[in-house]
Amino acid sequence: MLAPAMQAHYLSTADDRRAAVAAIRYARRLAETPPMRDYVAEEYRPGPAVETDADILEFAKNFGATIFHPSGTCKMGSDALSVVDRRLRVHGLEGLRVVDCSIMPNLVSGNTNGPVVMIAEKAADMILDDMAHSG
Repeated sequence: MLAPAMQAHYLSTADDRRAAVAAIRYARRLAETPPMRDYVAEEYRPGPAVETDADILEFAKNFGATIFHPSGTCKMGSDALSVVDRRLRVHGLEGLRVVDCSIMPNLVSGNTNGPVVMIAEKAADMILDDMAHSG
């Protein structure tokens, strides 16, 4: 059995690439402001030798990562793009639900553990309710 392959496609669009370069350039400008410059001895990464957009993008490709918990990959709803219904049942499949942060339409600003526990608690209630009413 093969392990699932995950490909987040970071920097796969022109907008993503422009945003990455702009973010690094902004961080540099921020570090040079009077309130910050006394606290910044030197730029560690990507380093002052990395100047062109192409070089900055190459740095982003090699060192970029996310600290966020990706979510929203199994949209809840009833439209053509939704994966699960309001009771977390996968459209078109019987006996399968999605009970994790992927059903959330937007990423929460904090850790996803608390919201996922709440989703799981609600899912447990719905599963028990469905079992009680199924005969």
